[in-house]
Amino acid sequence: QKVKSSSKGLIDTAGQLKRAFGLLFSVSQIRGYIHQIIEVRGEFEMQHRSMQVLIGDIDKANELWDKTISLATKSPFRVKELVTYTKQLAAYRVEADKLYETNKMLADISSGLGVDMNRLILAFGQVKAANYLRGTELRQFSEAGINILELLAKRFEEVQGRAISTGEVFEMVSKRLVSFEDVNAVLQQVTSEG
Repeated sequence: QKVKSSSKGLIDTAGQLKRAFGLLFSVSQIRGYIHQIIEVRGEFEMQHRSMQVLIGDIDKANELWDKTISLATKSPFRVKELVTYTKQLAAYRVEADKLYETNKMLADISSGLGVDMNRLILAFGQVKAANYLRGTELRQFSEAGINILELLAKRFEEVQGRAISTGEVFEMVSKRLVSFEDVNAVLQQVTSEG
């Protein structure tokens, strides 16, 4: 009978140790989870503040932040990525009131074509900075899978009311006659069509 009671005591002790380790493990997991929440919240706060500094107007920055959060829930991009892209576009002097629409447009193209967003921002930003399309950006758009010559030819056909070949558009590019507004308009048209 003494053997039975001592083995029963070992079983109870083992059970108590098991529950204690389980509790410690659960507490450790909860602490880790809380720490992750604090880190994510801190990152969100830092990104939000950087957007406020970037825009310079707290109300406009808050509006842009809310739109960016909404876009992050609908797109394959995370908030941090979208804020980074917004900063890059702002560096290319995209106006504050056009940052969201431009970011969304390029994000739609990027996810639709499976192209790195940074490549699109670079090409778009260079056209914006120069205020006209050059051969370098033409190549960058083509390498990204955007047939910009054909899109521009269709745009110029609508504007001029006559057939325009891609060769003519290429000639216009070499003469610096294709403006940033033309490029922006065809990219907007592509994304608005779905």
